Amino acid sequence: MASGVPFIDGGELATAVSTLGICHPTGYPLFTFIGYLFAHLPIAAHVIVRLNIMASFFTALGAASMVFLVHELAGHWFSLKRTASTPKQKGSRPVDTEEPSSLPVLVGVVTGIAAAFSGTWWAQSNGIEVYPLHVFFVPTVLTFFFRMLRIEGTAFGKNAVLFALTLGLSFSNHLTTILLAPACLYMYFAIGGFSAQNFKRLMLLAVPFVIGLLPYVYLPIRAAQYPLMDWGHPGDLKLFLKQFTGGQYSIWMNRSEAVPKNWAYFWHEFPTEFSLLGMLLLVIGCYALIINTASKRLHLASFVLLLFAGCLAYSMRYDIHDIAQYFLAAYVACLIAMACAVAFVLDLVKKRGASAIVVAALILALGIGGAEIATSYHEVDESGNHMVDDYTMNMLNNLPPNAIIFTTAWDFWTSGAFYYQLVENIRPDVLVVDAAMLRDRPWYYSHLQQRAPEVMRRVKPEMDAFLVQLRAFDRDEPFDQVAIGDRYKEFTEALVARNLDRPIYAAPEVMQQRDGLFAPSFKMIPAGIALRMWPRDTIFDVPMAKIQWRDEHYRERSYYTDNTRLLQAMAFAMTGQVYAGAGKIADARAWTDLALRLKPDMNADLTDLQPRDRDFAYTTNEQFEKIEKLRAALK
Repeated sequence: MASGVPFIDGGELATAVSTLGICHPTGYPLFTFIGYLFAHLPIAAHVIVRLNIMASFFTALGAASMVFLVHELAGHWFSLKRTASTPKQKGSRPVDTEEPSSLPVLVGVVTGIAAAFSGTWWAQSNGIEVYPLHVFFVPTVLTFFFRMLRIEGTAFGKNAVLFALTLGLSFSNHLTTILLAPACLYMYFAIGGFSAQNFKRLMLLAVPFVIGLLPYVYLPIRAAQYPLMDWGHPGDLKLFLKQFTGGQYSIWMNRSEAVPKNWAYFWHEFPTEFSLLGMLLLVIGCYALIINTASKRLHLASFVLLLFAGCLAYSMRYDIHDIAQYFLAAYVACLIAMACAVAFVLDLVKKRGASAIVVAALILALGIGGAEIATSYHEVDESGNHMVDDYTMNMLNNLPPNAIIFTTAWDFWTSGAFYYQLVENIRPDVLVVDAAMLRDRPWYYSHLQQRAPEVMRRVKPEMDAFLVQLRAFDRDEPFDQVAIGDRYKEFTEALVARNLDRPIYAAPEVMQQRDGLFAPSFKMIPAGIALRMWPRDTIFDVPMAKIQWRDEHYRERSYYTDNTRLLQAMAFAMTGQVYAGAGKIADARAWTDLALRLKPDMNADLTDLQPRDRDFAYTTNEQFEKIEKLRAALK
C-alpha cells in the first residue's frame, strides 16, 4: 500500500471525500460517503493513509465477494452431473446438484485467491480510488442476480430486491456498472423467458434500483452549499446530468484511434494478469463452460462471453492512459471461467474422497496464488512510492510566502496539492492554480474565490466577462469562439499583472506547452523549482532549493515516474543554465547536481514497457543525458 498520495486523482479524491465535497465526474456519491467515514476513523495518523486502507479493505472484500459468487455458481450452475428427474423444458431453472457440500466452498476460495492477487485487481488495493468499491460491488451484484434466477424464478423475492438495490448502489459508485447489462439481460430472459410475469418483475426491480441511486441526490444538495471541492457544480438539471454522465470526458470516449493501442495493451498484459497457471485454468474453464451448457439450459458460457466482450467493446474506445481498471468486468468473466475449471478439476478427484478434494483445492490455491504473487508483486508494490508526496512538498516548500503558481501537472503534484493544502493545511499561503481548469471549468472560479478572494477581486471585471462565455461553453450553449479566447487572454493578463505584489510562478510544463492565450506578454524566467513570471527579462537570485526524494526502493520506469522526475529536474537544470550564463559557475554546478539527484535508472530495460511509457522513458533518458553534459561542461 502507498503511504501517501497516489498518482493522478488521489489527492483530489482524498480532499473531496474528507471535506464532503464533490469529486470529478461522475461525482461518486456513495464513494464520497464511505470515504468520509474512513477519513474520520482513528485507524492512522493521516487522512490519506486511512483512505488508502479503505482501498485495501474493499479490494480484499471484493475478493471475498468473489467467493460468494463462485460458491453460488459452483453449487448450482457449473455441475455436469444432474439428477435424472430434471425436466428439460424451455425456461427451466438450474436445480441443486448432488455435489459434496465442501466443493462449492473450496472452488470459491481458490477463485477468491485468484482474484485477490491478479494484477489489475490487486493494484486497486494500494491507494485511494473509486475502483476498490467497484470490485466489491460487481461480484456482489452478480451473486444476488444468480440467486434470484435460481431461487425465485420469475417471482419478486428477497434476492431480487437485493440484486436491484446493490445494482443501484454500484451505479452510485461507478457508472461502468452498465457493462454488466448485456450479459445480465441475456441471462435474465434466457432463464425466465419473455413472459408477462418476467417483464412485470423487471418493472418491480426499478423500485429498489432507484433507491440504490438515491446517493446522487447528494450532488445538487451539496453543490447548493458551494463546497471548496465542487467539481462541475451540479446544481441544476443540466449540470447534474453532465456530471452524472461524465460529459467532461466525452472527448476521450468513443474514439476509434484509441482501439489499436488499447487492444495491444490488453493482450500484452493479459497473459500476466492471472499468471501462466491462471491462463491454463482459463483455457480449461472455457472448455468446461462449453460442455456444461451443451443442454442449452443454463447459457452460462454466453453470459461469460457477453460480460467479457461487452467490457472490451466499451473500454477499447476510451482514450485514456490509465485504462487497465476499465477491463475489470472482463477479468471477472475470466475468473468465472477459471472457477469452472477449478470445479471441473475438483470434480475429477471427488471419487477419492473429501480429503482428496481439499488437498487438490489447496494445491490449486497455493499454485495460482503463488504464481500470481510472483508475477504481479513487483508491479503492484507501491510501499516505496513517495513521488507525489515529495514533488508536492518540494514545490510548496521551495516557493516564497504568498506565492501564486500556475500548473497543469495534475497527475504528478497538482492533485496532491489539494490534499496537502486543504486537508493537512501545509503551506495554505501558496495559491496553486490549475491553468487547464482555469481555461475551461467554471466551477473552479468559485473555488479560487473562496481560497484567494483578494486575488480574484482584483480581476473581477475581466473574470466576469470571460465567465459569460465560459459558462455558455460548459453548458453546450451558443458562445462566441473569438470572444471566449479574447476574454481569456484579457483575464489571464490581468490576473498576473494586478497581483505582482505576490511572487508569481509557472511550473515547467506550463512553459514547455505554453498556451498562446495565457498571459502572453509575461516572460517565464527560471527561478529554482519553477519559473518566475515577470514583465521583462531579468535574472532572479533564488536560494538553493531543499528537496526530499525517497526513491531508493522505487525505481520504476513509467510515464508517471519519469515525468515526476523530469519536470523537477528540468526546472533545476534551467536555473543552472541561467547561473552559468551569468558566470556563477559554483551556483550552476549546485543546481545541475540537484537536477541529477532525480535521475532515473538509465540502464533499465525499457523493451517491455508499454509504448507510451517506453517513448517517454527514451525522452527522459535523452534529457538527463543533456543535463549530464551540462554538468560536465561546468568545470
